Formats: sequence, structure tokens, C-alpha cells
Amino acid sequence: MSKWGVGEQGIPTSEDQARLRRKSIATGRQPSMETPPIAPPQPFRQSSFLGRRLKGSIKRAKSQPKLDRTSSFRHMILPRFRSADQDRTRLMQSFKESHSHESLLSPSSAAEALDLTLDEDAIIKPVHSSILGQEYCFEVTTASGTKCFACRSAAERDKWIENLQRAVKPNKDNSRRVDNVLKLWIIEARELPPKKRYYCELCLDDMLYARTTSKPRTDTVFWGEHFEFNNLPAVRNLRLHLYKETDKKRRKEKSTYLGLVSIPISSITGRQFVEQWYPVIQPSVLAKGGGVGGGKIINASLRLKSRFQTMSILPIELYKEFAEYVTNNYRTLCAVLEPLLSVKSKEEVACALVHILQSTGKAKDFLSDMAMCEVDRFIDREHLIFRENTLATKAIEEYLKLIGHKYLKDALGDFIRALYESEENCEVDPMRTPPSVLADHQANLRMCCELALCKIVNSHCVFPRELKEVFASWRVRCAERGREDIADRLISGSLFLRFLCPAVMSPSLFNLTQEYPDEQTSRTLTLIAKVMQNLANFSKFGSKEEYMGFMNEFLEMEWGSMQQFLYEISNLDSVSNAGAFEGYIDLGRELSILHSLLWEVMAQLSKDAIIKLGPLPRLLNDISMALRNPHLQRQPSHQTDRQPPERQTDRLLSRPSFNRGISSEFQNVMMRDLNSSIDITRLPSPTSAMSSGGGTSFASRDGGLCRSGSSSSGLF
Repeated sequence: MSKWGVGEQGIPTSEDQARLRRKSIATGRQPSMETPPIAPPQPFRQSSFLGRRLKGSIKRAKSQPKLDRTSSFRHMILPRFRSADQDRTRLMQSFKESHSHESLLSPSSAAEALDLTLDEDAIIKPVHSSILGQEYCFEVTTASGTKCFACRSAAERDKWIENLQRAVKPNKDNSRRVDNVLKLWIIEARELPPKKRYYCELCLDDMLYARTTSKPRTDTVFWGEHFEFNNLPAVRNLRLHLYKETDKKRRKEKSTYLGLVSIPISSITGRQFVEQWYPVIQPSVLAKGGGVGGGKIINASLRLKSRFQTMSILPIELYKEFAEYVTNNYRTLCAVLEPLLSVKSKEEVACALVHILQSTGKAKDFLSDMAMCEVDRFIDREHLIFRENTLATKAIEEYLKLIGHKYLKDALGDFIRALYESEENCEVDPMRTPPSVLADHQANLRMCCELALCKIVNSHCVFPRELKEVFASWRVRCAERGREDIADRLISGSLFLRFLCPAVMSPSLFNLTQEYPDEQTSRTLTLIAKVMQNLANFSKFGSKEEYMGFMNEFLEMEWGSMQQFLYEISNLDSVSNAGAFEGYIDLGRELSILHSLLWEVMAQLSKDAIIKLGPLPRLLNDISMALRNPHLQRQPSHQTDRQPPERQTDRLLSRPSFNRGISSEFQNVMMRDLNSSIDITRLPSPTSAMSSGGGTSFASRDGGLCRSGSSSSGLF
């Protein structure tokens, strides 16, 4: 296995380092990657398409913020803010040789491969791509300093982080722990001067975590950017710092600091999101003539949507029976929950179920069973399959995102980025465009659709193996029902309707980009998604969208290509270069989430529904008791059939009372079910070794990356 690296270099000053890094990010250039000694052949490369008009229109991305900062503000207001930036730059001083996937096999070998000496105070966390200008990075902070590393995928990065964290805390699964999660939408700003560009920096307790892209003021300044941070330390304040970008003609001047929004974490902690406008406040040190301790409120305000949650996670031993129940009884559970859950709750429950069952090895069976429920439900209305917000559709969506994220980036990432940077207009609605340019716009749209289809159809050779197995099982199950004809609709309905087309329409929601598209690009993406969805449905445009009728010739011509693609991605004998899922799933965390969601819904269940769930109410209650009892480390035994009757009675009487919100039917059935028992089998370890090759690279001071390990095949 090949290995390579770069030797140590001279160490510049912190200010020099910061200046170099800011310049690299501000110009929008991605750090270069060294080519492995032996690169695998790339299965497909459609340079002819990008060589046409789309490629000719590509320009440097305009949305990258200029990252020169007001030094006085950082010195006086956010000293740790600046320190974090310098630490991240300092960690790029040198490079060391590293192994590939063998370094992921155990926590200790992972630390050795990266030449790290970890202590119990070491901090290992991901770094947002907006900070270093490079995706899939993580940083390791120890007493000796901070180092940063870049991986090839989010799944690979998560696996590295998990193994390094286990080297620090090897007893993680057997300990109580807390997971703090922040989800934040930075939506828009109002009352800012026009003809300028603006961006925000997101800080938690004055530590920089992310930046938005730079956006111009129209009616408002619209970002629409989503951020999510897991495994956070205890946090007191969320702060957003607003900047006005320097004019292009005055590049030497630093960006202008306008003010901040400060939000106490306690005000956004809870189950529900908080969405509101927050005033931008200018600190006194930057307000002209402002007094110490004072603040000047300016007219601008930011619209944010945020939620902070603290999850208590028990030792995995205390979830074993619950995990066993979910693994073996998901069909009953989903049937009982389906009519009770809101769309948002279905999404959350389905997400937790998919992650848990992926960990316990039952995800394929779960998705096959759920898909067949959809088939049976719409047996005479097959055009509605996967079009309603059911637990089945939400589960399919989540599994596609979990397993297919790297595939999505490989298949469509470069195409989406090219569209973002292109100025080609694809508007073909006569009500929105002059007749003189309509023919050109139609040609533009067809060209873009040809490129998108080419990228998708040729991606079958890197299609994830796990998804192939799921789709292949759907074909078998449909054949068993005598409905082979519905298999293609089932596969295309899930892959295109719930994954590929939504990703084309909203790339930022699927982590293909951070930036929300501008109006013209958004319209182009919408039209391409319409064409791709009709192609996957094997249908033409009708009178409802008559202006798209010129694309019907293209649709009919490419139906054969689509049918072949659907066959290839559901045929286990077809050639595939894709490896297995490389990511890490925190089983304890997912079980904690599912317990919380199910405990909430128990009060809504009827007596008959509770009886159908068997031992589940008792299992949920046991976990709730353990959460209230910090000294409980093992699951209580319920094999009371061997105890004398009086001991059983005493045990029931000594149980804690239930929450007041629980229904009387739930209490009665729960108490009656306390003595039931369930067999326990050992679950797969949530730290199973990665079976396929991975790799990591080290970020360099001069903007380069030195990669080690096996390279992954790509589309370009």
C-alpha cells in the first residue's frame, strides 16, 4: 500500500500564517491535492460536455468572503476567537507519513498513524469547511498544540474522529455521557445599506465555528444557510458577527465590522426550533464615541432559526433490551405509530430507526419491509408510491442520505458547482423570458439536462453496494407478489423523487454546497429537476407545463438509458467500484433519541395500541428510571417469574410513579407488563472496524494537501 508525505518546513509567524490562509480562502481556490503514485482508472469522464458553453461561462466564485478582519475588534472583544484561528493555522506547519485504512482498525493505531499523543483532555472535533476552505477536516487539540487533518469523505472523517475519541476515552460505551447539539439556520438580514455584500461569522462562547458565504443586498440579504454541530462542550452564548465585505476596487482595506447578535443558549434550548428576528448590536469599542460597557443598537436585524438540545446517553448495557426489541419488532412499532405522528415526528423517528437498524445489521430487511407496505397500500394507485409523508418514505430518504452521500457528491457535485458559477440562462417559460432569446435558453436547458443525465447514468459503477442490495431485494419481493412491472417505479420513485431530484433542486440541503443559489441558478436547478423526474417516471410534459414540451423528444430518446440505469443499480452482478459504508453511527446516541421520541408519544396511545407493543412500554420506563438514577449502570432484571409472589408484589409497589402526562391506560398496561421478560442477545459493537480502504491527508501551511492511503475513484 502506497504512502507518501512532505517533510517539515520553516515556521512563519502567526500573523504571516493567518494572512496566507485568509488570502487562500478569499480567492476561492481550493488547496491542491497531490496525486497518489498509482491512481486507479476513472470509470467515466465526460469532458466534452463541460467543454461546451457551460464550461466557457464558468468564472471565479463570487461568494467567497474576504477574510481580512478588524484586528482591534478581535483583540478587545474576542481574544479566544483570534486564538482559535491562529491555532488552526499553526497546526499546518508540518506533515508526517500516514497509513491508509489500517490506521482506522483500532483507536490506538489511529493515534499512532497520525503521530499523536492523546491525553484525557484532548479535544477532537470536525472543522467546518468555511473555516479552512477544505471539506471533511477535523482538528485535534492537545497540551502540545493543535493539528488539523483532511479526509476524503464525511463518513471517513467521522470514523477517524470516533477512533481517536475512543483512544482518549476507551470506556465510552460503558459510561454516562452528554451530547450537546446545535442546529441553526442563518436566514436573512434586513435594513442594511444596498449595493454591498455581507457575511456572518458564527461563534459559540467566542470560539469561531463557521462562516456564511458573502451575499449582496437586494430587498434583504438572504443567506438561507444551515449549520449543525454535534458533541459540543457546554455552551453559554451563541453569537453571530456581521461584516460588510470590502469593495473589489479597495481590496487592501479590511472588511468592515458592523455588529453582533448575541443569544443566550438557554433561550433556544428545548424540543422546538425558535425562529425570530434579532437586532444587531454594535459593541461600544467600535461605536464612535461609545462609552465603556455601553452598546449602540443599529437598525439592522438578523432572522435566525435555532435549537440547542442536550441529550443524556446511558451506558450501552442499559439499552440492550430496547435495541433488541426495535431490531425484531420494527414492523409492529411502525404500524402503531404511523397514524399518530406528525410529519416532523415521522422524520425524526424514521431517522433514528434507520441509524439503529444499520448498526444492528437489519437496515436492508427494514427498508424492504417498509417498501412492500407502500406497495400493498397503493396496489391500485401505484403512481402514489413514495409520494406521501409516511414512515416508509422518511426511512428511505434517511437511508439514501446516510449511505448515498459520497455517491451524490461524486455523481453531481462538480455539475452543481459548475451551474453555480455559470451565467447561462435556462428560463424557457415564455411568460418570463423575451421571444428573441427563448431558443437559446431552450438549448441551454437541454445541454444542462444532457450533462446531468450523463453524470447520473454513468454513476452506476460507483453506486453504493448497500443500496444495490436494497433495490435488488425490492425486485425479488415485487416478483413474489406477481408485480415485476412495479419494481422500476419503486426504485425510481425512491432514488429520484426522494433523493436525486431534491438534491438538484436544493443542493445546500444535501451538503453539495454551503451556499443557497441565486434566483437564476435556483430556477435552472428546478427546471433540470423537473426533466429528470419526468424521465424517471417515464412520462412526458403535458398541457400543465406546455412550455416544457420541447423536452419531450429528449425524454423519449433517453427512456432506454434510464431503464438500463435502474437495472444496473438493482443488479448485484453488475460491476461496481463502490465500497461499503465507511461512516460511524453512535448507537447509544440513536437509542437515546428514539427513547425520547417514543416516550413522548406513549401518552397518546390507546389501550389496544399499548398491548400490541408488548414489552416496549416497560422498556421505555426502565430507561427513563435509569436516566433519573445516576448510580444505575446495569439493566434491571425482569425475570421475576422465579421470585415468590410476595416479592413480585413488593417490587411492583416500589416502582416509581409515572409522569403526570401519561394516560391511565398506559399506566395500567405498563404495570401489568413489568414482569414480562425478553431474551437478550449481544448486539454488534458500534465500533466495528472499517472493512474498506480509507485515507487521510494533512492540510499544509501553503494551502496544499498531502494525501495518504488508497485513492477513491471519481467522476472527473
